[in-house]
Amino acid sequence: MISFYKQLRNIIAVVGLLSILSSLGVQSATGSDVERLLKIADEQMQQMDEDGALETYLKILEIDPEQYDALWNASLLYAVIGFRFEDERKQKEYFRRAVELAEKSVNAHPGEGHPYYVMAVSKGRTATLSGTRTKIRLAYAVEENVRKALEIMPEHAPSWHLYGVWHSEVANVGRAERFAARFISRGLPSGSASRAEEYLLKAIELDPESILIRLDLARHYQRSGQKSKAIAALEELLALDLEPKIKDDPDHLDTAREMLERLG
Repeated sequence: MISFYKQLRNIIAVVGLLSILSSLGVQSATGSDVERLLKIADEQMQQMDEDGALETYLKILEIDPEQYDALWNASLLYAVIGFRFEDERKQKEYFRRAVELAEKSVNAHPGEGHPYYVMAVSKGRTATLSGTRTKIRLAYAVEENVRKALEIMPEHAPSWHLYGVWHSEVANVGRAERFAARFISRGLPSGSASRAEEYLLKAIELDPESILIRLDLARHYQRSGQKSKAIAALEELLALDLEPKIKDDPDHLDTAREMLERLG
């Protein structure tokens, strides 16, 4: 006759096995849900449905709060979508969420490149709504993070694009900000017009069909007083007849035409 204690041990073993099998089943279901939602988000991005993609990535984070692709993409989309708002309060809220998710992404995946890229993007967007002191502090943060991104992902066109724009804007900062920077311990970071051109051309080499990168190269030339180069860059962009890849590309093409008309 089986003793009571032996029966109890058998019951505990069976319960434990059932618990393990149940856990594996939940994990399998959760994993399949995440994979399914990631495919939906990818399709939404291809269709330029950024709001829908953001909602999908947030659903993924409800299932797996540290899911890599959902974290960095959600951060990026908060920054991109928020930049379109005219309401500054809504912009600030979206940029705050972008920074928050970028920080979570860096903490969860410190050896990957995209978290540092979206950290740089979110800090840069935040800087657009900040005073001079904060703007200068954030400029250092943008450079630090985009450099980390490029150390890990040296062929990442968006990071070269961001670093090129960063150099262009810092190298051509206005007199008022330069004067104010004299009273801040670190002063302005060092921006270079030649590096701006080099990095933007590198980004175009890696992603030749990007309308925005080509437009930002023309903006850099205009900003730095190189009118003939700006005209040439705009003419080349419009002659290529590139297909829009992101939601704002039709507006970018309109901007390019308007710039060319003004410069010509």
